[in-house]
Order: sequence, then structure tokens, then C-alpha cells
Amino acid sequence: MAINKKNEKEPVIVQAQSQENTASSVIDAVWDGWMNGVKMMCAYQREMENLTLQTLERQKEIWTKTTENMDKMEEEMKKFLEDIKVNYQNNVKNIGGEQISKTFEEWTQRLDEIAGRIQQLTWTPGKANLNVVNKSQEQLEASLKNVIAQQQRTREEVQSLMDDFLQQVKATQKGVVDSFEANKNNTISLFK
Repeated sequence: MAINKKNEKEPVIVQAQSQENTASSVIDAVWDGWMNGVKMMCAYQREMENLTLQTLERQKEIWTKTTENMDKMEEEMKKFLEDIKVNYQNNVKNIGGEQISKTFEEWTQRLDEIAGRIQQLTWTPGKANLNVVNKSQEQLEASLKNVIAQQQRTREEVQSLMDDFLQQVKATQKGVVDSFEANKNNTISLFK
């Protein structure tokens, strides 16, 4: 009978160790799964930050291109009007002579002043609006970069604290399970 009792105790010890490992694995799995969820949220935040910065960069490119196009259009319009004026002056000079050419030149100078003022009135608000938009865009980009940098620092700090906390929780729970198993084994050995 002594042999039977010895054989009966071995499976109980092996079974208790197996349950300890299972409990430890469950604790690790639960907390590791939770931490993986946290890490996924952090990765999602980083991706959203990158998409936000890419969107801002595209907007900046669009506004820069719009400003360049407005400047180019203004220069082309000035050149076009100057070409028309020169051609018209030459035609008047050829047809009407020197006196009519001088009179026409005086009138074109006055028209140039009027056209310059009209052009200034029409182009200045548009340019001013573009400048305001560009400045706002730059300020928004700087603010968002600061916010993102702060978020990254906070996220790294929190993640480090959470890693430490998680290790402590795992160790505490494993200690509780180990203590429970030891008490259970002591109780079982008392009744044998």
C-alpha cells in the first residue's frame, strides 16, 4: 500500500504544478492582451497624427500653388495690357501722326493710372486673403506639431508607467495564485 500512496501523491503534485502554470499563463494572457490593446490605440493615434500632418502639408502645397498662380496671372495680365497699349500706340502713331500720338499717350497714361488703381482694388483683397490663409495655415501647422509632440511625450511616459504597473500587477496576481496554491496543497496534505 505504501507504493500506491506514493504513486497517488505524484500526480497530485504534477497536477498542482500544471494548474499553477495554467493560472500563470491565464494571468499573462489577460494582461498581455490588455497591453496589446493599449499599444494598438497608441499606434492608431500615431497614424492619425501622421495623416493630420500629411493633410496639412497638402493644404500648404495647395495654398502655395494658388498664391503662385495668382501672382503669375497678375503678371500675365499686366504684360497683356502693356502689349495692347504698345500695339495700339504704334497703330495710332502710324495712322494719325505725331500730334494724335501725343494726345493718345496722355490718355493712356491716365488710363494706366485708372487701370492700376482698379487692378490694385481687385487684386489686393484676394492677395490679402491668401496671405491671411497662408499665415493661418502656418500657425495651425505649428500648433498641431506642438500638440502632437506633447501627445507623443505623454504617450511614451504613460506607456512606460503602464508597463511598470502591468509587471507589478502580474507579479502580485501570480503571488496570490502561488499563495493560494501553496495553501491548497498544505490543506490537501493535512487531510491525507
